[in-house]
Order: sequence, then structure tokens, then C-alpha cells
Amino acid sequence: MDRLPSSNRSIAEVLRQHAVDTGAELMVMGAYGHSRLRERIFGGVTRSVIEGPRLPVLMAR
Repeated sequence: MDRLPSSNRSIAEVLRQHAVDTGAELMVMGAYGHSRLRERIFGGVTRSVIEGPRLPVLMAR
């Protein structure tokens, strides 16, 4: 298991960069839903990963 320092970056950016650094060809992640209000206010890792992928993403809910 890897522990990744955030260095003041978003979780989504840390995960995307780690995938690129390790030579991953696909990112697989589970999606967890919150209320629409909470998502609108705080955003979410799932949304951030989908909006700016650097590699293909397989989502499971």
C-alpha cells in the first residue's frame, strides 16, 4: 500500500498523478454518491476524476 503526500493538491489530482507516475493504463475506482446539495457545495473526488482524466477510468457503483 502506498501513502501519497498531497502537497496541497486535491485528492483527485494526487490519484491521477500517481497513476501516471506508475505507468498505469487504466484507473479503476468505486463511485460513492452524496446528496446533491453536499456535492454542489464540497465537490467530490469522483466528479473531479471524471472531469479531467489523463487516462481511461472504469467506474463501479
